[in-house]
Amino acid sequence: MKKILIPIDGTERSQKSLDFVSNNFSKDEVEIVLITVSDISLTNITNPMIIDMKIEKSQKEAGIMLEKFKNKLQGYKVEKYWILGDPGKEIISKSIDGKFDEIVMTKSTKKNFIDSIGSVTLYVVKKSKCTVTIVPE
Repeated sequence: MKKILIPIDGTERSQKSLDFVSNNFSKDEVEIVLITVSDISLTNITNPMIIDMKIEKSQKEAGIMLEKFKNKLQGYKVEKYWILGDPGKEIISKSIDGKFDEIVMTKSTKKNFIDSIGSVTLYVVKKSKCTVTIVPE
């Protein structure tokens, strides 16, 4: 069974990755992990309670978002994964640790080619040990 990692950033363009997977892979040939990485800034915050509140809020929002996207893949084997950190590095780390066969990401909405890939996607393409599919809009 093929393992696919789909980074979700909360934008509607993330839906394009789900559409790509559901249009190109049957429910019995893939396992999917939806990943979202919260990169909230905790610098200059010294109060542990405020840090905990920010992390808890971010995790709750991510959980709601991931569940929404998971529901769009009815019938597929889908896991949700949330982590706090640098998006590119965490996506690569998860893809290696989970021995994924493919990462499916959407491109940015920016106009020129380099910017249209986006900094996180570009990082993932450069560092990935598996196939990376960039889905156009």
